[in-house]
Amino acid sequence: MKVNLEQKKIPIYLKIYEELKNKIEKNEYPENSKLPSIRQLALKYKLNNITIMKAFTLLEKEGYIIKKRGVGIFVKSKEFLFYNTASNNLIETFKVGQLKDNNLINFASGTPSEDVYPFEIFKKLYNQVLEECGPKIMLYHPTQGLDELRETIKQDIEEKGIFVSKDDIQITSGSQQGLDLILKTFSSKRKNKIIVGNPTYHGALNTFKTNCKIYPVEIEEDGFNLTQLENILSEEKISFIYTTMDFSCPTGISWSEEKKQRLISLARKYNTLIVEDDFASELSFNNIPKTSIKSLDLDNKIVIYIKSFSKIIMPGLRLAYMIAPQELISKIVTVKFTTDITTSALDQKVLAHFLKNGFLKSHVANLFKIYSERYNALIEELKQVPYIEVVYNINGGFYIWIKLSEDIDSSKFYLKCKENNILLLSGNVFFLDNQKNQYFRLSFATTDIPEIIDGINRLKIIAKNI
Repeated sequence: MKVNLEQKKIPIYLKIYEELKNKIEKNEYPENSKLPSIRQLALKYKLNNITIMKAFTLLEKEGYIIKKRGVGIFVKSKEFLFYNTASNNLIETFKVGQLKDNNLINFASGTPSEDVYPFEIFKKLYNQVLEECGPKIMLYHPTQGLDELRETIKQDIEEKGIFVSKDDIQITSGSQQGLDLILKTFSSKRKNKIIVGNPTYHGALNTFKTNCKIYPVEIEEDGFNLTQLENILSEEKISFIYTTMDFSCPTGISWSEEKKQRLISLARKYNTLIVEDDFASELSFNNIPKTSIKSLDLDNKIVIYIKSFSKIIMPGLRLAYMIAPQELISKIVTVKFTTDITTSALDQKVLAHFLKNGFLKSHVANLFKIYSERYNALIEELKQVPYIEVVYNINGGFYIWIKLSEDIDSSKFYLKCKENNILLLSGNVFFLDNQKNQYFRLSFATTDIPEIIDGINRLKIIAKNI
C-alpha cells in the first residue's frame, strides 16, 4: 500500500487499519498468526510508531487482534471473531432475546416469556385509564414523573426499609436510561473513574465504556472482593461503584449482609457513590426478603438506586425509577428533560394502578413458583453433564453462571450450540477486556422445563463430541 500523506480527509492510521483488517479477513494473515511489530510496520510505511499503534488499537477494539504482553500481536481465531466482534456485542445480545422458534432453546435471553406477562390485567387497566383521563393523558406531563406514581412507589419501597420523599424519585424510560442519565449528570472534561464487578452486566459495561475509566473488581460468591475494592478506592478518586445486590447479571450471586454493610462504610470513607441496579430482587426462591443497600443509606447521601420493571412485569413497558441524593436529583431531572422531556404518562398511570391494586405482589408470587421450578430442573439436568461446572449456587432470579472444562474449546462449543439451535450468552461480553474465556451465562427466563431438559441433553452431546 502506498500511503499518500497529502490526502488529509482520511487519517493515515485508518488507512493502515483498513489494510490490515482486509488482510486478516482475506486470510493473508491467518488466524492465530503473529503480526509484524509496531516498529516493523512503522519502518515499512515510513511512519511514526504512534500512527501504527492507533491502527492496532482500533483493530483490537473491533476484535481482530489480541495483544500478548512480551510476546507480540496475534490475529484472533475465526470462531472468536464470528461471535465476538466488539461493535456488535450489545445489539446481538439484545437480538437473541427476541428470537422465537419451535426448535430453538433460548438460554441466552433474560426476557421473560410471554406466557408469564400480566397482559390481561394491563389491557383492562389501559382501557380504564383512557376512559378516566381522556385525551389529556396524551399531553406532556412532569419531567420527574407523575405525582401519583412517585407517591405509590414511595409507599411501596417503605416495605423494603427505604424511606425517602417522592421528590427524591425520578421516573425513567427503563433502567438503561437511568444509567445514561447518571453518566450525563457526572459528565466532565476528564473521564469519570468508576468501579464495576468483573464480570458485570454487559448493558451497563457498554454504556460506561464510552466515557469512563473503568476499574474492575473480582466477583466472589458473596459480592465484590473488598480488599481489591479498597485498594482502588485508596488510590483513585472514584465517581461511583456500580453493582447489583441480588441475583446479579451474569453470575446470579447475591451480596452477603456483611459485605453490604462494609460497602456502605467504604463508600462513606472514600467519599464516593454507589449505583445499585435492581432488576429482580423480588424473585427470592426461599421467600426471605432481600435487603437493598439503599435501605442502609439512611440519610440518602451515598446510594443511587435504579429499579427496573422490565424483568418482573414486561420488557416492553419501558418503565423504571431512580432514587438519588437530594443534591443530585435536580440535575438528573434537568438531564432527563434534555434527553426526552418526559416518559409516557399513559404507561405511568397504568403502572400506578397496577401497583396500588396489589397486582405486582400476586404476579411476583407466580413468577417465584415458575422460576424456582425451572431452576431446580436446570440444576438437576446439569449434574449429568461432566464438562460443565455451575460456578455459584443461587437463591433467586433467573441467571446461572457456568464454566466449561478447560479441555473444551469455548468458541467451537458456542458455534456448535448455535448450529444445533441452542442460544447461550458467551461470558466474554461481561468482562472489561472482552477476551475469550470458558464462562457462559445461562438464563431460564424464557425456557420452560421441557425445553430445559431438551436443551441440556443437546449440550451434553455437543460437549462430549467436541
